[in-house]
Amino acid sequence: MTDLLRAQDEILQMMFWMRGEHLGDSVSPEQLNRFLKLDAEEMDAALERLVGRTLLVASGETFRLTERGIEEGKRRFMDEFSTVLGKESHLACSDPLCGCSNESFDGVCTSLLPEA
Repeated sequence: MTDLLRAQDEILQMMFWMRGEHLGDSVSPEQLNRFLKLDAEEMDAALERLVGRTLLVASGETFRLTERGIEEGKRRFMDEFSTVLGKESHLACSDPLCGCSNESFDGVCTSLLPEA
């Protein structure tokens, strides 16, 4: 059971991170496993459980976070990496007037992107 809970946490964190980095809103188990390295049974069980808890939505062979899943993914990501990040989010800048400082912001601050 502990491994299943760990796998679910890792999937939510990874999907939240991938979404914020514009690597995909809908991802396949294969895409997740490029980072997570779960065995197939563990991945399938965790994804099934996350869908059942309405944190993910399945669409064919891919999965995407629900609004609730985004909130849970963000919370777990921040719990896991807050000591490394040193501020509320690596996805936001330090300008209090920027839209990324809004509590409901869930993307990547455009001021942090490299200039083209």
